[in-house]
Order: sequence, then C-alpha cells, then structure tokens
Amino acid sequence: MSNPLKPLGIGVGSALAATAVFVGIMHLGFSTSLIDGNPRAGDAPATPATAAANAPAGSPPPPAPDPSAAQAKPPAPRERTGTDFVAAKARWETALDKGGAADQGEKIASAGSSTGAAACVTCHGAQAATAGSSFPRLAGLSAEYIAKQLTDYQDGARAHPIMSGIAKTLSEADIAAVATYYGAQPAPAAKAAAPGGTPSAGARLHTAGDMERALPACANCHGMDARGAGPLMPGLFAQPSAYIAAQLNAFRGNQRANDDQGEMRSFASRLSDEDIASLADYYGLQP
Repeated sequence: MSNPLKPLGIGVGSALAATAVFVGIMHLGFSTSLIDGNPRAGDAPATPATAAANAPAGSPPPPAPDPSAAQAKPPAPRERTGTDFVAAKARWETALDKGGAADQGEKIASAGSSTGAAACVTCHGAQAATAGSSFPRLAGLSAEYIAKQLTDYQDGARAHPIMSGIAKTLSEADIAAVATYYGAQPAPAAKAAAPGGTPSAGARLHTAGDMERALPACANCHGMDARGAGPLMPGLFAQPSAYIAAQLNAFRGNQRANDDQGEMRSFASRLSDEDIASLADYYGLQP
C-alpha cells in the first residue's frame, strides 16, 4: 500500500516523531507552570494548599483563613410593629395634643392675643354670627375642625385676606386654646321644620342630592340635621347665608382647596349658581 505522505517527502516515522516532539513541548509547558507557581491559561484555580506548595522557597506562609468570616450571618430583618403603618399626625393634631386651656382661649376670643391677634368676637360674634356676615359661626364647631382651619391658614392651604395674617400670629398653644374654647360652646338650637309645604331646592340637595348630576346628599357628610358628622365635617345650619355661598363658590373655583381629598371641590364643580343660592338660604334660614 502506498504511503500518502511520500509525495511530500515525509515518511510515517518522521510524522510520528514530529507529533511526539509537539506533545512533549506542551507537557513541558504545563509542568513548568506547576513548578514556577505561575498559572497558565487553562490551569485550574489555585487553592490555599496548592499556593503554599508552589510558593518559592523562603516565602512567608499565606495568612490563615478568618473563621469568623465563614461564620458571619446576614443581619436579621427588623421586626415590624403596628406603628410602621400609622400615618404621621397632621400639625393641627399635634397642636391639640398639647392641650389648650379653655380660659386662655376665651381670653383670645374676647380680647385678642399678646402676639397681636385681634379678638375673635370682632368678626365672628360672641355666639351666633350676624345673619348677613361673611364670617362663620364658631360656637359649636368641633375643636378639631377649628384647629385644622387655623393651621391651614398658617400653612397657606386655605387663604383669606384677614384670617391668614391673624392665624400666623398664633402659637400652637394659642390654636389649641381657641379651638378648645369654641368647641365647648353650645351650637344654636335649630328650629323645627315647618309642617307640609314643598321642600326647597336647597332642602332637596341636602337630604337627597341629585343623582342625575352625580351630586350626593349634603347630609351624607354633614348630618341629616346639618349639625356635622365627625370632627372634620362641620355643621352647616345657622351659618350666615353669605358665608355658605362664598365657600361653595370658592370650592367651585378652586380658590379654597383644603378639602384633603378634593370632595368639596368635586361636589361644588357640579353646582349651578341657583343651587348655591338655594343651599345658602336653606342653611342660613334653619335656626
């Protein structure tokens, strides 16, 4: 059988010899990498044992592994408590927490404060507000509601050309005192509704709303008797008609925006001028 390498002048023996030389060179290179301690491409990663064995004579021993590192554990997750899910208190709440003295509140209401706040009765009256006044009746409103309005005036969440300046002269203790004083005052007694007759448009909006216009009944939040429902839902009865109309128009035009979830702005945006006038007359005529 002819040798296929013979035309090239290379015998079988020569080819085998060349192959042996190549393998020997590769083996020598691999052995050298183990002897001099320098890994070559493809070498297995050195371990502390192999590193110590391959280190040159006279080299310092490698540092011993730190047993604490192997035993270290990740920090345990912080235990959750109920307070993690409690919303931070509003500023009016922290003011009330300081405990206002009712006698100090009475002094500010009747004579003003030492910091320059005018006496409350100057605009709001001693008990019931004047029928044509644009200032609300304060007696009988909750301490929480009054404290919130005063801090809203301070913070700019509610604006008024007179009240914004007055509120900024009051300390948190003053706010708590005034709110506590007025919150303890009795609200005017409501007159009994006249028997029979057709309810006014304002009365219908108060008791039933208008579902065709997505207007809920005012009574849902302010109480069927309009005396309020909850500390931040004020009573509307016996408030001056001019004040009721002014506030509804302010909500409708976004000039008043301290209704936290925008409920009043949404409600007022669907009221007509006639609705506002009728509601103002209804609440203003109740006492």
